[in-house]
Amino acid sequence: MTEPTPSEIDNSQFELEELSESVQLPASPEPLVAGTSLETPDFPLRIDGFLGSKGVANLYEGTLPDNRRVLLRETQDAGNADLMHHEFEVLGASKSPMFPKAFACWDTNGRTYLATEPVAGSTLGDALKSKELTPAQLVSVFTQVAYALCQLHSQGWLHLAIRPTVIVLSKPIRVLDLDHATRMGEKPPAPFYFAGYSAPELLADGAIDARADIYSVGALLFHAMSGYPIAESGPMLTGWQPETPIAGVPQILHKCLGPLETRYATMAELHQDLVRLVRRCAPRVRYECVSATTIGLEPTRTVNQDAYGFSCVQSEAEDGSRAWTVATVADGMGGMAAGEVASAAAVNTVLTEATAALAASPNLSAEEQAQMTADWVRKANDKVCDAMEAKQARGGCTLVCAFVLDKRLTIAHVGDSRIYLIRDGSIQTLTRDHSVVMGLVMQGQLDISQLRTYPDRSNVTRSLGERKNLPGHYVDTLVQTTENESMELRAGDTLLLCSDGLWEPIVEQIVVDVLAETAPNMGAAADKLIALVLQNGAPDNATVSLLRIDETPQTQAKV
Repeated sequence: MTEPTPSEIDNSQFELEELSESVQLPASPEPLVAGTSLETPDFPLRIDGFLGSKGVANLYEGTLPDNRRVLLRETQDAGNADLMHHEFEVLGASKSPMFPKAFACWDTNGRTYLATEPVAGSTLGDALKSKELTPAQLVSVFTQVAYALCQLHSQGWLHLAIRPTVIVLSKPIRVLDLDHATRMGEKPPAPFYFAGYSAPELLADGAIDARADIYSVGALLFHAMSGYPIAESGPMLTGWQPETPIAGVPQILHKCLGPLETRYATMAELHQDLVRLVRRCAPRVRYECVSATTIGLEPTRTVNQDAYGFSCVQSEAEDGSRAWTVATVADGMGGMAAGEVASAAAVNTVLTEATAALAASPNLSAEEQAQMTADWVRKANDKVCDAMEAKQARGGCTLVCAFVLDKRLTIAHVGDSRIYLIRDGSIQTLTRDHSVVMGLVMQGQLDISQLRTYPDRSNVTRSLGERKNLPGHYVDTLVQTTENESMELRAGDTLLLCSDGLWEPIVEQIVVDVLAETAPNMGAAADKLIALVLQNGAPDNATVSLLRIDETPQTQAKV
């Protein structure tokens, strides 16, 4: 049996779980001393220390020739030796990182040894005692346990000894103790039973199938929700009133803990329902979007050439929940009826393309999300070109686009409009201006403090509407500022999208201060920023869009 490292061993936790029998156990072997070298069939192994005895076995920590740490078990009892060889066979067949890796099992000088990967960490038993995990966290643990058992079952083995103390809460969780693993459809070679967790059929003399492990996972769920394990008389689900009722739990328990014919047929079916339960328990992502804009105070600017837009979708159905938002800001360039047409075409295209694309592909990888965001900007460029051609005008626009899928952010931008992230009282620029002045800063010819006052600061080096079929490097993403194509946002984060008419007169610290002063009123923050632009002369159109990410917990209670 594979055990935790010495800091995790608490022999008292095993006393109430073992089958109560009056037997005389043989003594464990005389311990080996540190520094002893053992020859396995394939490599030498050094004993580094004696960890103690458990039953008829000694436990050691050791080291392999490649410096990997091992947990070594030693016995001279024939019955225990058979179990060790059996566990080695099962671990070799599991081929899953959710079970410890087995290095070697061999017999020498009347003793049997099993060398396995050490597994450290607190157990589910510890967590249930301390009540430190939320219902959502516990359900996530059981979902991982079910997945591990799916992998074991696919190799033709049943675990049959699932209980809180054999589940280590690492990442991913690790499942220990395969002493009693049995071939699917066979009966265990010896009787055993773990009160509160073992399926009733283990007390009968017959073949066992996946439904025995399904019962054990249900028993863990029952313990977590009730605060106590199943009584010896069996589960009582009629009128069951857990401290923290969670919709979906009674239905799963009903299909885990009932008679054989009423249970899930496979662990995969249970795993699917647990995944759905995880989604139900997870906090719901919520977005708040507000925007404000001004034409500014320059007498010659008779139209507002800025444009903005955002779209938020939140839905819930039996096949899962969806939450995404797309926000975009464009700053038009060109004469009358050119700049404003360009910016409107760009914003409308992004929102139209986003809505259509996400309706067709609701589930995206980070790479797909980043690519999709950049594609929207490329398509916006083509529409701007078409609009300018139809107007027979020369014009274009800058564009920034933020796409948040649940809490994962991707961006795309062209020009000198910006996106900022405000988190915990600090601000980070997520875009890099495509402008002459930023080019000078990057070449070391100008200090960044001069960026807002340099004479040619309005000259951009990239914009939409210059030409169709933009080259691959033309649209920037998060890679240019974070070296990653996406980033995970947190509850409480705020994104600020703006045209240069806002960020030139308003330095970053003022943005942070305004958001702190007006919190949690996002609309007031947007209006205050525009008011400050006007107080500073507002020589240009100015637009700000604020997007805040929050979570709505399904339950605050702990079990």
